[in-house]
Amino acid sequence: LISLSRDTREAVDAIVEAAVSAGGKADVGPKQDMGFMYGRTFEGPDGHIFEPMFMDLGAAMAAHPEGPAHEPA
Repeated sequence: LISLSRDTREAVDAIVEAAVSAGGKADVGPKQDMGFMYGRTFEGPDGHIFEPMFMDLGAAMAAHPEGPAHEPA
């Protein structure tokens, strides 16, 4: 599995569509749509799995203003 960061949700969809037009298979894993994060998968003609992802950092920070969870000291 190779993860690819994209700048927009539309760029995620575009790379999956390009892979399909080149002989790949779209959405070999479930689509992930968490509002602030969006991802899809595709399998290339050679069998490698790619996962393009987009994350809206501003929306993620707004959804979790306390920041990442930490274990108590």
